[in-house]
Order: sequence, then structure tokens, then C-alpha cells
Amino acid sequence: NFIHSVVLLIEHDAHGSLGVVLNRPLPLTLEQICEESRLPYAGNPEATAFRGGPVEPQRGLVLVRGGLPAPEDTVLDFTDFVSYRKDLLEELLQRPDATYRLFLGYAGWAPGQLEGERDQGAWGILPLEPIWLFHSDPSALWKEALQRLAP
Repeated sequence: NFIHSVVLLIEHDAHGSLGVVLNRPLPLTLEQICEESRLPYAGNPEATAFRGGPVEPQRGLVLVRGGLPAPEDTVLDFTDFVSYRKDLLEELLQRPDATYRLFLGYAGWAPGQLEGERDQGAWGILPLEPIWLFHSDPSALWKEALQRLAP
């Protein structure tokens, strides 16, 4: 599931960890997903959704740049936040100028599991790079991250 993956870690605490894979675009456009879900869509017809991870692939998560997050959203930095709100997604789907990515599914780890995998060398940890969140070439992310990890 995670070979050559770059994961945005959204939550990490005593209850476990949750993130989304940033570099796995789906072979479905947002327009196709909206059509299947009976949601109106006014955005770029070529925009894709992303496979956020193997857990709950029917669950959507939206990464948003700009706007005001609600109290239940997770703020990442000064301009980016993550939301599970369907009303926000529906609003974004109608705004062609909005900057967001829809992730279907997520990656999850039990308490201590991610630390154990990191200690085994399965993961490298880097600080948040806002430019990676909406990277124009997601397939290049893994190599960029690997270069940043190199000593």
C-alpha cells in the first residue's frame, strides 16, 4: 500500500495516527466522482481525486488552501487545512477558483505502530512542505522527499 508513498500526517497522538497519501492520484476525475455521487460540479474537468489510503476508501477528506477553517477542521499551517465536512466539499465543487484536493480513504496506524515502523526504517519523517500539498506533479514527490531525507 505504501511503496514510494509520501504521506501527510494529519493526526498523531496517544490514540494513533492518521494521514493521507499525497502522491496517488486516482484514474477518476472529480467530475466522474461527482456524477456517480449525484453532486453538482463546476470545476476543472481534468481535476482528479486522490487515493488517500487503504482505510475506508468510501470516506472523503478535503485538503483546502485558503478560506476559513471551522473548529472541527485540522489546521496544517497559515493557509492550509483538512476537513471531513460534506457541506464544505459541496461548496468547493461549485467554485472553479477554489484550491483543494479530495482524498478517498486514509492511512491509519494504531497507537505506537507508526513509531515502530519508523524505527524499523520503513518511514522517514520530514517537516511539512506546503508546496508538496498541491504539487503539480505528484509522481515526483517521492523522489523529492527521498532527496530531503538524504544525509
